Amino acid sequence: MGAMTIDDLKNVRLSEASRRYLGIYLKLSDLYGEVTDITGLIYHPESVDRINEGFTEALSKLHNEAMKLFVISVEEYINDLDNHTEL
Repeated sequence: MGAMTIDDLKNVRLSEASRRYLGIYLKLSDLYGEVTDITGLIYHPESVDRINEGFTEALSKLHNEAMKLFVISVEEYINDLDNHTEL
C-alpha cells in the first residue's frame, strides 16, 4: 500500500481538528519530496541531501510539531468522549 494522501483523510473517522492537523503533516511530507526533486534538477543526486540539509532540519521540526498537535487533538477528542455516557 502507498503513502497516505490528503484525499485519504476524507474517509478517516477523526475529529475535524485532528484530520486537519494530519493533513498539514502530510503536506509537509510532500514539500520534502518536492524540494528534493527540484534540487535534483540542479545538482548531482549524491549532493542533494547535503544541499537541502538546512531545509530538511527546519521541515523536520515543523513535522514534529504538526504531529504533536495531532496527538493533542486526538487525546482531547478521546477525553471528551470519555466524559459522555455513550460513545
